[in-house]
Amino acid sequence: MFNKKLLYLSILTVLTSSFSYANPYKEVTLKETKIISTTGFETDLKNIASNPIIITQKEISNKNYQTIEELLSDVASVNIIESGRGSIIDIRGQGDKAKTNVQILIDGVPLNPLDSSMIFSSPVSYIDINVVEKIEIIPGGGAVLYGSGTSGGVINIITKSNRGFRGNIGYRHDEEGGNKYITSIGTSFEKMDFSLNYSKDYVKGYRNYAKANEDYFDGKIFYKINEKQDIAFKYSKFKNDNTYPEYLTKKQLDNNDKQSGYSHDEYDESKTDKYEYSLIYKNKFSNQLELNIIAFSQKTEVNLDSKSYMRYPSMYMKNKSLFKDDKYGIKPKLKYSYGEGSNLIFGIDYINNKAKRVSNRVVSAMPKPILTVNDLKKETISSFLLNTYKFDKLEFLQGIRYEKAKYKVERSSDNNFNANTDDNNLAYELALNYIYSSTGNIYIKYERGFTSPPPALLTNKNANGYYLNNLKSEKYDTLEIGAKDFISFSYVTGTIFYAKTKDEITTDMTGGMPPKTIDNYNIGETERYGAELRLEQWFGKLSLTESYAYVHAKIKDGKRKDNTDQTGNFLGSVPENKFSFGAKYDINSKLNIGTDVVYRSSYYLNNDNLGGKQNSSLITNLRLNYFPIDSLKLYAGINNLFNENYYKDIDYNIKSKEYTYDPASKRNYYLGFNYSF
Repeated sequence: MFNKKLLYLSILTVLTSSFSYANPYKEVTLKETKIISTTGFETDLKNIASNPIIITQKEISNKNYQTIEELLSDVASVNIIESGRGSIIDIRGQGDKAKTNVQILIDGVPLNPLDSSMIFSSPVSYIDINVVEKIEIIPGGGAVLYGSGTSGGVINIITKSNRGFRGNIGYRHDEEGGNKYITSIGTSFEKMDFSLNYSKDYVKGYRNYAKANEDYFDGKIFYKINEKQDIAFKYSKFKNDNTYPEYLTKKQLDNNDKQSGYSHDEYDESKTDKYEYSLIYKNKFSNQLELNIIAFSQKTEVNLDSKSYMRYPSMYMKNKSLFKDDKYGIKPKLKYSYGEGSNLIFGIDYINNKAKRVSNRVVSAMPKPILTVNDLKKETISSFLLNTYKFDKLEFLQGIRYEKAKYKVERSSDNNFNANTDDNNLAYELALNYIYSSTGNIYIKYERGFTSPPPALLTNKNANGYYLNNLKSEKYDTLEIGAKDFISFSYVTGTIFYAKTKDEITTDMTGGMPPKTIDNYNIGETERYGAELRLEQWFGKLSLTESYAYVHAKIKDGKRKDNTDQTGNFLGSVPENKFSFGAKYDINSKLNIGTDVVYRSSYYLNNDNLGGKQNSSLITNLRLNYFPIDSLKLYAGINNLFNENYYKDIDYNIKSKEYTYDPASKRNYYLGFNYSF
């Protein structure tokens, strides 16, 4: 650790020296950067009351990211929570709740599954990073435009929309990631444009039995009806076969941290098929009136097959499960511009989402299998108004949304249960944005938002079976102040925020498998406050980025069902501090070298704050890019350069007081090429 600190200090000394003696800094003017995710229409970055993080395709290519999750893990404002089969993308301290409190979109289409269990991986794992044009990250809020589940924020992944004849082939080998093959082709013909993308990924993780075989395909047809209208249709398919290692005991970890954790005939496998269709229509009737319509359909199916031994060698459990998530919807938005910088946006959203769980569990000690079937449905219809009134350098934003959700829940196991219910919610937002110069603005924003419950959480279970509970929607209030501008030789964005959530939803389970009791209930109040800072500098051949996020997340008022008082506890899986540093140096026009350093502080394993903390980590990655000709890129890199020893996840059993571990990758390398035409 001392050697690493000495190296980081040396790097900072050299960089500081470069700032002092080299004077390549030139006056920089903020470009009219456009962002879509804050209104649903292209808006100048300086005209929004938030500090989004925009990651462009150029940055994605420069840093040689393999997956979107890998990209997001480098962002200080984003925390990736690993947990067994998948991961959760967290913003602003949502912890395990981020699966329902951070909205993930692709081209404006919502991706979050209806089933809030950990069976479904993070939605971004289904998307090939090679089709991404840019990613827009909006920390905190977005309830007026996007509805339920935005207290952490919104991540919108925008895919490429190139024109003309083009193509690409590539290959990448990872020591701890397998082999990936990519290819794409596209062409334009008069008013039409066609594009096809395909990738094949043989994934090999750090540990034995951590493997996947993945296929991704998408196709897009774009038709320009006339100068004011266009329409685009997109189809994508993702398929993978996965195997998962078991968490390791401390004894197994010390013996061999790469082992699977299984005996010779135990296994845990899954097969995933996901299909998505989307249709986007745009019409600019005039300079004052624009229409944007998104229609979509998604189908996801996950099949699980596992076998494991229980406490005694003679007892085993086999489980075959099916998880389905089907969603379709339409999201029309109309924008009316009534003055210089003033506009009114009106929208209607309709989403119909169905989920199904089927579990057939065989336990050797039981006379017959345990069959459980759950059918879940949530139908949502909502409307919103978002108004921006500009007066000179001051913009006043107001927004309101009404959302109605209808639920249907059917469960069958040892008893049958079905129920219908509904939920109504309001969201609203007020903001002032002062654009004091061509490069800078300062804003203050208040938002009231909500998270309506997933249908699986609307029922509890006791000795008599399932019954409908009185679960309420979470309600949150967020106050945010931020600014962005060029200061000296840096482009700087800074934000401070305070968020209070009432009736946050939590779950307790007791007993075996399936649980004997399940309690879904609201706890009194949680609070989160913090700060986000991001800086960028350009010094001739050297470019730098630094970002820092601080999140303080606590339970202000809350008790478990067993009356354990959690008031004053920190929320689990939320690191207070995260820092990232990136540097890129152009040795010449054909060769560049870069590094990324990410520090994440320790955090509590659970909301009870029992079992201690997950350890902190300091990860350094190094990369090299070479362009022998303009169309060919050769690249290589080393991840976890200093062989940091840390864990993707640690599980603590409160009753047995035992730990199990999922170790992360040690030092590993990658290399590849990309040829474009």
